[in-house]
Amino acid sequence: MTKRILLFIIATVLIKSIIAQSESDVKMKLNGFGDVIYGQPFGNSANKATQDTFGKYGEPNYLSGMHKGFTSHGIDMLGTVSMKNNLKFQAELNVEGSRGADGGEIELEMERLYLDYGISEKFGLQVGFMFTPIGYINRNLYSRAWLMNSIRFYQAVESGAGVIPNHFVGATAYGTFVLPKGNALSYIIGYGKARDISPANENFANDKPGYQVAGNLEWHYTGEFEFMLGLGGYTNQVHTFNIPMFGQMVDITDSSASPLLLQELGFNPYIKYSGKLFDLLVEYTYVNTLVLQGNYPRDTKLNTLSAELAINSKIKGKRFAPYVRYDFIFFPDGGGPYYGLRKVTDDVLTKVYTPNFNAIMGGIAYDISSHNRIKIEYIHHFDGPFQANGIYLQTAFGF
Repeated sequence: MTKRILLFIIATVLIKSIIAQSESDVKMKLNGFGDVIYGQPFGNSANKATQDTFGKYGEPNYLSGMHKGFTSHGIDMLGTVSMKNNLKFQAELNVEGSRGADGGEIELEMERLYLDYGISEKFGLQVGFMFTPIGYINRNLYSRAWLMNSIRFYQAVESGAGVIPNHFVGATAYGTFVLPKGNALSYIIGYGKARDISPANENFANDKPGYQVAGNLEWHYTGEFEFMLGLGGYTNQVHTFNIPMFGQMVDITDSSASPLLLQELGFNPYIKYSGKLFDLLVEYTYVNTLVLQGNYPRDTKLNTLSAELAINSKIKGKRFAPYVRYDFIFFPDGGGPYYGLRKVTDDVLTKVYTPNFNAIMGGIAYDISSHNRIKIEYIHHFDGPFQANGIYLQTAFGF
């Protein structure tokens, strides 16, 4: 499947390049993002009580970024074709190394594939496969090591973790209302496919009934400093199956399988400030999962937070930013009815143990050029079966 996707992208780029040479109203732009990392976790587990459970029922590549030695999170290639009548096509392909502990194999992963109709500044439409229009992190920093101060991926929006629906298949409407004195109000709202029976699977392959509605409202000020205050949210109607025990295998085609109908309600406020002295980003997500039908005893709640403060200084005219960041993800007991579900095959479902994430990071980001940022970071885990400490080095680039 990934080979067909790659061939499709290559063919699209070649065709559009030929068209661009003969038509002045068609333009192409290619951007790329990537990184190389050296990591060394050390020390005992942050929470030894979770070690045995994680060893038996955890995923080998969980948690993202817990590798040793050299690795790369991958290279994202983003192609944009701008056509007449404000029509734009955008495709993003990630040539990805494993983000987990073992380094893994090189894989191809589609990140975005959509058409954009920019009808006016106040109203436009997007149709296809895109980042779910919620929050700031998921829309702007999902795989953008070059734009981030810290090294660690935001685990809450990592597709393999299946915490929130980080990708969206459907249609969105968006626009910006320009207000006086440097202010603006932006909105996005979308309707599309529901999440898959496993939260770690992308929903473009989901052929089950259900839906997803997502949106974001943001007030934006630009002047001597930049300030964003936003509120995102989503709701998903998810058809899946009840698996009460970690490691249990369930054939979902069997009459003994216990179907569930769930309703996810997510609430996602954030603040982002960028000024001469410091940058601040705080984003919180609360998700209530309601059991509409099926044999599961209760509704459950999930909470996540990412908060980062970076001090802006310069060395020889280049940005030098010490930073500190604190993240947590608190899952419901046992993962609740949905978190931790994984497909073994198309017809077999199991449940893995996904421990809480609770860690503080501190480091330095230095821009050696406008296209290259180098970083050094220390991380300390307060919870989970992961080694309590780690030192990481990264060089990240973008063009």
